[in-house]
Amino acid sequence: MVAQYNDALFGDMALPSGPLVMDVSQEFDEAYIVTAVAAAIERRGDESCQRLVSSDGDYLPGLLVELFGDVVWVELKTSVMRAQADLIVDLIKEIVCPVELVLDDGAGPRTLSGQALKGRWIEVDEIFYRIDLMNTKKPRLYLDQREQHSLFGSLCADRVVLDLFSHSGAFAMQAMRHGAERAVAVDVEADFIKAIGANAQRNGVHVEAVVGDALEYLRAAGAGAFDAIVLDPPKGCFLEKNLSADLHHQAFASLPPGGLLATYCRDVASTDFEPLVAAAAAATGREARIFARTSQPFDFPMWLHLPHSQILQGMILELV
Repeated sequence: MVAQYNDALFGDMALPSGPLVMDVSQEFDEAYIVTAVAAAIERRGDESCQRLVSSDGDYLPGLLVELFGDVVWVELKTSVMRAQADLIVDLIKEIVCPVELVLDDGAGPRTLSGQALKGRWIEVDEIFYRIDLMNTKKPRLYLDQREQHSLFGSLCADRVVLDLFSHSGAFAMQAMRHGAERAVAVDVEADFIKAIGANAQRNGVHVEAVVGDALEYLRAAGAGAFDAIVLDPPKGCFLEKNLSADLHHQAFASLPPGGLLATYCRDVASTDFEPLVAAAAAATGREARIFARTSQPFDFPMWLHLPHSQILQGMILELV
């Protein structure tokens, strides 16, 4: 199988109007994949949980490889990558030597060994999470946010924290680990809320886990109920401009002076994120100091010439 890099990257999508950085004559063949996969993994550190291959960020469009302790997750998102499944799996086995490899080629996850894989505990930044890679109804740990979990948590001593779209409860648990007075985690998925309860118990912290809609919960809580709020919605939420604007408007209206708002966006093809947040602040008559502009960690490479290689942006704001 030989394909051009251009075709592998964009598939059936319309090609971008600007110039392409990669030479269109680049053969996207087995030799290229072997070299690129090995180079991507070599660039990584020695963390026990990290992304090893990050699709476009490693010039391997459609290939995601993540390490969770002694288990590797391999996801093939394009037909070009699926055609090279055997080669990719053999490469990962040889380089990483995992105890088990979970492969998702679009038909759902399966173990390479054919054996059942139970949920397991992994530790990231002194917090334990139970992950079940075979059960898509259970929360995954968002590795692109792990630095932000710790950063935000470190700012939450003596604060009352609301973690919206909580998923695994990582923001809430890091806040409690750093001395928060109280933390509430809200998610619409009941299975996620059960997992948050189990994670909090394993870590010896108390997190109030609530099944609910983020905006409805925020409205019902009222002004001053929390002095630190996290908005970490899944991809697609920001594209619903009314919902995103309402969430930020309500968050600004709810927080007291000195309150913190950590807000994140995974729909970064749009440049509207910061303007939308700023407009929400202005609409509520609030001013906010930008404590930090945030993005994805080193193992999620970003390229200036490939804007879509940035998959996460965010801000931590302090209200005045």
